[in-house]
Amino acid sequence: MNAKEVFESVLTVPTVHKLWSANYDPAIPFTIQGFDIGSLLPAVLYMFRWGHRRGKGKFIETYGNHQDKNAIATINGILSILSNKQEFEGFNNDATKAILGDMLLSSCLENKNHLPGRDEKVQRAFPTHYLASWIDLPDDVVNLRLVPEMLVALLLHQEEGECIQRSLRKNYFGVGCGFDGENILLSLFGNGMVIAGDKKSDLQSDHFNENHLSVGIDQLLTIRLAQGCGEAPYKARSGTGGEIKNRWPIAIQAMDALKEDFNVFVQIYGTTISRQSFLQMLESCLSLGLSNIYFSTFNMLTVWKKTGKLPTHDEQYSWPFFVDCSTGNDKELRMLAEQSMSQLIRQLKRLPNILMSMGIIETKIRKDRQLRELIPSVTPDSTEFINLLGSMYKNIHSGSEPLLKDLEETCFGIADALEENDGIEPDLQELLRSSDNPIDRLAESLCKLMGEKNLFYKHITAVNSMLLIDMPNGMAQKRKISRKTAGKTISSDARSIVLTNTMLDYIVHRHLRKAAKRKRQNTLTFIDLLHILRDRYGLYVDESPPSMQISAETLLRNKRILERRLRDLGVLVGVNDAETMKRLCPRFRIIDEA
Repeated sequence: MNAKEVFESVLTVPTVHKLWSANYDPAIPFTIQGFDIGSLLPAVLYMFRWGHRRGKGKFIETYGNHQDKNAIATINGILSILSNKQEFEGFNNDATKAILGDMLLSSCLENKNHLPGRDEKVQRAFPTHYLASWIDLPDDVVNLRLVPEMLVALLLHQEEGECIQRSLRKNYFGVGCGFDGENILLSLFGNGMVIAGDKKSDLQSDHFNENHLSVGIDQLLTIRLAQGCGEAPYKARSGTGGEIKNRWPIAIQAMDALKEDFNVFVQIYGTTISRQSFLQMLESCLSLGLSNIYFSTFNMLTVWKKTGKLPTHDEQYSWPFFVDCSTGNDKELRMLAEQSMSQLIRQLKRLPNILMSMGIIETKIRKDRQLRELIPSVTPDSTEFINLLGSMYKNIHSGSEPLLKDLEETCFGIADALEENDGIEPDLQELLRSSDNPIDRLAESLCKLMGEKNLFYKHITAVNSMLLIDMPNGMAQKRKISRKTAGKTISSDARSIVLTNTMLDYIVHRHLRKAAKRKRQNTLTFIDLLHILRDRYGLYVDESPPSMQISAETLLRNKRILERRLRDLGVLVGVNDAETMKRLCPRFRIIDEA
């Protein structure tokens, strides 16, 4: 037997299969792996409209090259089909097809890995219109790592139930709605849409009113592409099925911030900013919100490991980062931001072990008849459940003693089985026989068996995705660095938190509006903005993060660079050097204030 089979012989195959994962849903309700933030919104629109997860659609069937074994869609393949349609009359020679192809690639579709060219695989549809949700890209919705499902759950904010239900009360983000105002996202992106038929089950019931005039050329191209598919994608069947799990992150404060930011920004600027610019800023909103949730969750779990209890709402805060406002142009600021990020990366290596520990405790208590009756609900908020796990972990709960003794025997049983099996994995044997908490020993041994580098890599790819790293609307950048160790040159990635112009634009405009009912304009000074960045998102500009010591001169330079960039963007005004007189102003004119 190999080592995994030894673990299966002691723990049972179903138990090892359940634990063999980088994920732990009650703590982080999405799959820990890379995903594309730009592909989230079409899936979100689909779930808001139909009330279930998106399954297989007809995009590849309609536009794919079926001569290849693995049918893929390319811009040239799509052009060959569109040019024969009446709606695209005149786009039938090489020059006009090239123009149409460039239009598709610049405003409607995107190739895999952001590659240029018209013969590459198309991987993403821009959500310029609701009908982008008919274009099932990526072709397997699991590649979005359950992030759209989490977004729907936190925006709807259904306070009970294991799965999302069609909205029974008025909500800005109702589920199973039409385009008449029950869901502000569907109303915004569904301009010109009407429903003719059963809006709950007829996948062909959504129609675009051809007499509707308020759509741009980018939206019209998306509409024509979707109309070629004929109907919305089917309900998801495989994997976790079509139901949308009603599960929130445990970082409630960060979740509330994302919900509030998204709500305000969509309501105020959805019809004011041009669609392409709006989408870029909306991706910045998701990037900032999702990364804040993830880093806040990590902070909470480190506290849980020490105390056995999650921080309360008022005690929650995100991981503190120093921000390089020069976006890499100032060498010292870049180095400090990379140092700040590297502190997180080092600490993040502990997270897979913490998640595995939680999974082990849950597996044990669900098998115990008496303890099973004490398990609180894990949906939508799993805080109480995770605190129960913590009381077991810290040997505080009355039922924790027999659980820990049983795990102690399990650890020695696995170690003995490994020794009897030709003495394989001596390091694991030593670990399992150590004097540490048996939960930690078993969790660490499982993580080592799975491959700690592989588990850590999944978290890093997820972090890169959430930060929109190296993207023009993201909040981080990465560069290769080399160092010599024992005569060998080792290269690695150095990451730093920055604020791109699009991200700055989004943050300023979001906080120029109040979150109250009518979303009136808010007076926002430059100092107020710095406080929001620090207190709401954990981003330090003119102060040292708690774990760093930065000179006052360097902090002042960083602050002045940010101030200069805001002036260049046209969102900062001030008649003198008085800090309270430096105020932020919008670049976009709101319709109700025009």
